[in-house]
Amino acid sequence: MQDEAATKLVTDFKILIDDAEDLVKASATEAGARIGELRERLEKKFEQGKTALMSGKNNWREAVDCAKTQTESYLREHAWAALLLAAGVGALFGLLEWRKIKTPAETPPT
Repeated sequence: MQDEAATKLVTDFKILIDDAEDLVKASATEAGARIGELRERLEKKFEQGKTALMSGKNNWREAVDCAKTQTESYLREHAWAALLLAAGVGALFGLLEWRKIKTPAETPPT
């Protein structure tokens, strides 16, 4: 689900960048040195943005894969500790839920 959202976000950014590039190209007929300079700066920023977007996407996936690998190796090395931790957390939640059920409901005064 998160991967789909990230993919959609990247796609939306690509569409935004493409639309902005089209706008810059459409303004190419406008005269003036200042507009030409602005158009050149925007084109450079678009290229930098595309590069950063693609490298950020790859870096994000690499970081997720690295964290996944580290978590799996830790759980394999410390399986009993992870099992005891999970059992303890489950017991704690069970105890809290049990107390909530056993606590008498407040009755409104009559």
